[in-house]
Amino acid sequence: MRRIAWDVSRRAICSTENRFVFRATFSSSTGLCQQAGRTEVSKVKERNSSSSPRSNPQQLSNPAQGGVDAWASGGASSVFQTQAEVQGRTLTFETGRLAVQAAGACTASEGNTQVLGTVSFQHDDGLRFRDHLQQFEVEYVESMAAIGRIPGSSNRREMVGEREMATRQCLARALKPLFPQGFTHTCKVTATLLASDGELDPVTIAINAVSAALAASSIPWHGPVGAVRLCSSNGNLIFSPTTAQLAEADFTLLYAGTSNDAYVLQLEGTGISEDALMAAIQAAAKVAGQAVEAQKVLVRQAETSKVSIPMRALPDPAALTRIASISLSRIEDILRDDALDCLQRGNLLDAAKAEAMEAMRSAGAVRSERLRTPGSSLVASSDLDYAWPILQRHALEKMVLGQNLRPGGRGLADLRPVSFQVDVLGGGVHGSGLFMQGEAQCLVTATVGRDLEDRRTEGVLGKGSDRVVVHYNSPIAIASQGRTERVEALQEGRAQSWFLQQALTPLLPESSELPFVLRIVANTLGLAGPTAMHALNAAVLAASSANFPLARTIAGVTIGCFSSSTEPGQPAADDRKGSWQAGIPQARRRELVTDVGLEEAELGDWILQVCGHDQGISALQLDCHRSGLPLDHIESALDRAKRARAQLLTSMRQSLQQRDSADGPRFGKVAIPKDAIGRLIGPGGSSINALQDRFQARVVVSDMGTVHFYAPNPQQAAAVKSSIEVLTGTGLQEGAVYACTVQSIRDFGAIVKLDSGQEMLLHISELADHRVRSVEDEVRVGQRLAVRCKGKDQRGMMRLSRRGLMNAL
Repeated sequence: MRRIAWDVSRRAICSTENRFVFRATFSSSTGLCQQAGRTEVSKVKERNSSSSPRSNPQQLSNPAQGGVDAWASGGASSVFQTQAEVQGRTLTFETGRLAVQAAGACTASEGNTQVLGTVSFQHDDGLRFRDHLQQFEVEYVESMAAIGRIPGSSNRREMVGEREMATRQCLARALKPLFPQGFTHTCKVTATLLASDGELDPVTIAINAVSAALAASSIPWHGPVGAVRLCSSNGNLIFSPTTAQLAEADFTLLYAGTSNDAYVLQLEGTGISEDALMAAIQAAAKVAGQAVEAQKVLVRQAETSKVSIPMRALPDPAALTRIASISLSRIEDILRDDALDCLQRGNLLDAAKAEAMEAMRSAGAVRSERLRTPGSSLVASSDLDYAWPILQRHALEKMVLGQNLRPGGRGLADLRPVSFQVDVLGGGVHGSGLFMQGEAQCLVTATVGRDLEDRRTEGVLGKGSDRVVVHYNSPIAIASQGRTERVEALQEGRAQSWFLQQALTPLLPESSELPFVLRIVANTLGLAGPTAMHALNAAVLAASSANFPLARTIAGVTIGCFSSSTEPGQPAADDRKGSWQAGIPQARRRELVTDVGLEEAELGDWILQVCGHDQGISALQLDCHRSGLPLDHIESALDRAKRARAQLLTSMRQSLQQRDSADGPRFGKVAIPKDAIGRLIGPGGSSINALQDRFQARVVVSDMGTVHFYAPNPQQAAAVKSSIEVLTGTGLQEGAVYACTVQSIRDFGAIVKLDSGQEMLLHISELADHRVRSVEDEVRVGQRLAVRCKGKDQRGMMRLSRRGLMNAL
């Protein structure tokens, strides 16, 4: 029976006369604990062993005077354990053993896999505006020592790959939405794999570990969340599957959240119906809810209270009312203007923000940051920075929830105009596709390589290879000025590459049938919302342009959501006082939007990225910004995505059918004798490399004598096939006459090169109709000859003869 263990330690507070910082030490090799921010480490106040932080929490100075409500552990913590049964597994909790100096620490283990989650926190008294995403950092560290191996890299250190980056993003998506609104203090979460047997994927264990660490810490956070992975095999759901079970599964699902709300959803498979997916999500939510209850028991035993920290990224309410009276109507007009595109709206919103500051400055209502007085209706620059996204969101709520309208004049279920273009690039590009949706543009190239050109991976789950390699590049041209940092935060880079790779991998034919790999390079040229699905649609076009066979044609779409109340514990917008907050009907608290735009991506509740085909969903990813996705809304979101996906698939198929593929790249296959494999490859691969370089082709030879090749056009494909047959002798017909050129002269005959490119021996006994004393007496280098194929000799080599053809050329 597998066991999951949770190990939570208390945080330590360091204090000096007028400065309070959270103290934690950092191990550079594992990242167990880290001081987030300042380098000064003050002395921990000594306490009596009888003054236990659990039994006698001590109140420090008020945060308004520079302190925080907390207690210090004095370097020693009590160790206690508890257990719980979850779906037949025993969950064991232990606190106070590891990383006792961290703000929060938890060790979660399942079977032989153990992950340590730690939290470090810096109470930030800075006054300048700082984005929340820039202050929350997640690290995921996998050490090969966890499985008793030394990395194979030259410096014997672990390299961070796409999988690790995707795991970091997964952790961030599970934790980030649960921080209170306005929390911008420096917080870093680290998940470190301590031990593994290579059987279980440690991602879910890492989510559980960091969730318990945050929940049992003093940091304000509305958790915990539970995580579970399941797969389906022959219609049966398997929880916590092994790597062998994952390899044979029809689909795999990663769920993180509570029994009512999902914060992380990741699906990978060949195709699953919406009904089957809902059943799997509900089963996963039930197990995750049990994990959440187990973490709550741990929190109660730790007896940790949350500190009172000022939320500095919130505007002064009086200042917010003044700013709204000046700018809210202007923001609404800009968002409602159907004639504006995404770039123009962004520029006008920036201009309206500057005009608002100038108007308040002219009225004498602007004060410096140091003279900022809450409740005075005087506005500091930070108040405007904090208030502006609040006002934009309120304007969008009024449009979406109150009028069923969106920026650009679209309805809630409308797609922007789409365009599919194939073969947009020439030259030596194997395949290319351009997908455009509104102002969004994504250009993708596809390159076909031999099986030896796959990407080799090494990790705690073993060695592997990727037959699909996706390189997703950040936007080259952004659709709104002044949002570079936000764009970089929204685009997950290498994590998006991993998601796209997982979506395309199940569509590839078996390597025995097609021993080739596919590299996808996606470049976003125009940004007008989430770009992962744009890259996926363009990748399908590029693969079709390269004539790379995919099992099914898939398309991707994004679904977003707006609700009138998204902050945990906060009243709905229409229940709050203030005339500027009116306009959202009380009866309609949540609406879905299809094909999420840029403003909706930045200000909405969550984004659900769904890709699939006519028969089901092949990949799915949830990214929550402000609230989780309730389970009772997932079905409607999947239904909305299904209808939108059908529209995209219809347009995509029409574009692909109109494409003239007569001159496109070609795959081919030739069967040769096993004893001819060496002749095809040549000494040190010289023959096969020369063949590939001559025709810009890719050739793969199997041990059974099957030769697969790929050429950029039909003419070169035919030439490659002919050359393979000639090199291996399968293309020479007994009795047929061929032209050749003398390449060199030997004592025993002449080396001739057929016009097809194959070099063969013309023995001295076959040079002439009469007896030949010397080869030089009959032929010379460069001379053109006519020879006849006389069949194979005892070694299987083709024989040539010039007898009877001395005067043919």
